[in-house]
Amino acid sequence: FISFSSTAQVNLDSLWNVWNDKTQADTNRLKAMTQIAKNGYLNSQPDSAFYFSQLQYDFAKSINNKKWMAMALNTQGSSFYLRGNMSKAIDYYTRSLKIEEEIGNKKGIAASLNNIGVIYKDQSDLAKAIGYYTKSLKIKEEIGDKKGIANSLNNIGIIYDDQGDLAKALDYHTKSLKMDQELGDKSGIATSLNNIGNIYQTKGDLDKAMNYFTKSLKIFEELGNKCGIAMSLNNIGENYFYQFDYSKAMDYLTRGLMIDEEMGNKKDIEICLNNIGNIYKKQGYYYKALEKYTEALGIAREIGNVETIHDASGSLWKINKKLGKHKQALEMHELYIQMRDSILSIENKEAIIQQ
Repeated sequence: FISFSSTAQVNLDSLWNVWNDKTQADTNRLKAMTQIAKNGYLNSQPDSAFYFSQLQYDFAKSINNKKWMAMALNTQGSSFYLRGNMSKAIDYYTRSLKIEEEIGNKKGIAASLNNIGVIYKDQSDLAKAIGYYTKSLKIKEEIGDKKGIANSLNNIGIIYDDQGDLAKALDYHTKSLKMDQELGDKSGIATSLNNIGNIYQTKGDLDKAMNYFTKSLKIFEELGNKCGIAMSLNNIGENYFYQFDYSKAMDYLTRGLMIDEEMGNKKDIEICLNNIGNIYKKQGYYYKALEKYTEALGIAREIGNVETIHDASGSLWKINKKLGKHKQALEMHELYIQMRDSILSIENKEAIIQQ
């Protein structure tokens, strides 16, 4: 859960008029361009969001306004994150953090720390992720940033979910949801609903999970948040998979994949491909499954997603073995063991939960 969620749809024409009106105050023009980049394009066309944020950055730099330079860099970092370029995302978040610290903008510091933490979480480096989340949350509490606190509660809930402590995870996501509802933050509400749905799905309560996923999808559709729509479609697809309704599962996963591919959202493309591979595997279409798992593995290795590398390589090991492809099976088994050991090493439960 990166700190870039929007609470409402934006009127792009009105914002463009403000940006192009040079009689407007510089701050008004910069606010308008921030809205265009973050709320207008980030969750639907992240490459365009990067371009418009560059316009914001260049203008802010020309008038030596470091606050808006830092905000532009943060949005650009989120653009890279959504497109699966984690090294670039960390680079831009770090550049943003450096400026925020220089000017003492605590809200901006907290947002950048949170976003860096999310990347480490995706790379399964939970110890580093918790370190960044904790620093971010302390600052948000200090300055009374309720929206930011709700965001952090969600992220910490995800850590507990990963560690198998579903009770604590549900507690954190429920607190986050309550705060988002008080603030009227629809994007935050939809994200919390999605995360709560994931917990019930893990617990095996598929009907309850589907209810949360469906509510989440409806809100994301109202907001026009393509990233959230794709995420919800993927989760609903997984839910149907667990219900053994492979036809509906494939329909939802394919729809989610199409949106992710349109956005260039590599982080979610690899997850969708892996899930589609699971369907083909269950149906006995091993060569189709092999194709999807291989695609998922390639993207996961490119962006450094340890969990998907682990899952895809494990599936590829078993399918290659079944098909008599012993050399490929051995290669995938070795990768699977390597990723398993990496995850076990990273996820030293006692140390992480203690932290």
